[in-house]
Amino acid sequence: MPKPFSNNATPKYLGYVYQVLIAIEQCFQAKKNETIWIECYGDVYDGSTSIEVKHHFGKTNLISNSEDFWKTLKNLVTEDVSEFNAFILHTTADIPDDSIFFEWNKLSKIEKYRKIKNHTPVASIKTHYDNIIAKPKKELLPILEKLTIKSSQLNVEYKWEELKEHKIFTLIREEHREDAFDWVYGYVNKQAVNERCNWHIKINDFNSAFQFALAKYTQDKMAFEYIEESEIDSNVKDFLFVIEMRNIKLKESRIQRAMSSYVRAKKTLIKFLKIQPAISEILDRYDSSVLEAVRTLKDDCSVNIEQQDLNTDKAIEAAKDFYSECMRLQLISIPSVDYTEKYYQDGRIHHNVNEKNFVWRICEEDLL
Repeated sequence: MPKPFSNNATPKYLGYVYQVLIAIEQCFQAKKNETIWIECYGDVYDGSTSIEVKHHFGKTNLISNSEDFWKTLKNLVTEDVSEFNAFILHTTADIPDDSIFFEWNKLSKIEKYRKIKNHTPVASIKTHYDNIIAKPKKELLPILEKLTIKSSQLNVEYKWEELKEHKIFTLIREEHREDAFDWVYGYVNKQAVNERCNWHIKINDFNSAFQFALAKYTQDKMAFEYIEESEIDSNVKDFLFVIEMRNIKLKESRIQRAMSSYVRAKKTLIKFLKIQPAISEILDRYDSSVLEAVRTLKDDCSVNIEQQDLNTDKAIEAAKDFYSECMRLQLISIPSVDYTEKYYQDGRIHHNVNEKNFVWRICEEDLL
């Protein structure tokens, strides 16, 4: 392979990856009802503490003139941070003992201010420094008091591995933890797509989606939301699937049972989505699986129908057989759900008719 172009942005991109990893770490530590903000109030914010994240490959020192610190402090003094309880500079850099930031967290706010005030900046940080010093001492002191430095932190490669082994994944088998962590990383990034100007993670939603999405890697499954027949109004309505059933001259008793299954299945689906919105994708795939099985049955049931048989008693009898085979179709289970009741499958078969995905009648296109 040729040498990468000089504008290769991978190292910079990995800085963003690292920031997401720190946000994920905060999600793992967060309490119920909290929200983690990314790129809104600093790099990562949990409603109390704002974290500025600085990533470097290889050995790097946070020296007295390091832009990482001065740019961070400049951002704090030029924004309204009065409601923030703490600020953290999270960096992979080490702090040498000749740096003014050595043992920074042990200093009082007055000692921190004195070090800042007495420092002589180099040209690369002078603009940041001037903005900081221009801040009145009485306003700068509270910021310095709240500002701590977490140095010598793991870089992106090792942070990824550390988080993958977090106690939150204890119940997940070792061979599946990479996949599990990939899901977490994807979930956090997806929230940026959903809220591009307000990237945040609601911990209650995160925990709920996490529990459901990773159930396939554990023994835990979601309980089926059973609906009793007595809970529904199964009066026959003119749904498309009812019209199609009448087109092939099915008995009203079968139509009544179909109506019951359809309504119960729909109510079960609504309960699923209310309890766990993340199941929607699985339920959509389930409908597609049922549809594929039904189409295979229709191919089998229409094999002896010729063009001249369409709309005749022979075609209607084949359609009735097709309907009966659909109702006898072996139960397809919903993934990640403990048990699937037969009425749900039957109801979703009729739902597919309502969506015009197929009809019971043997049609010309079925003979092709």
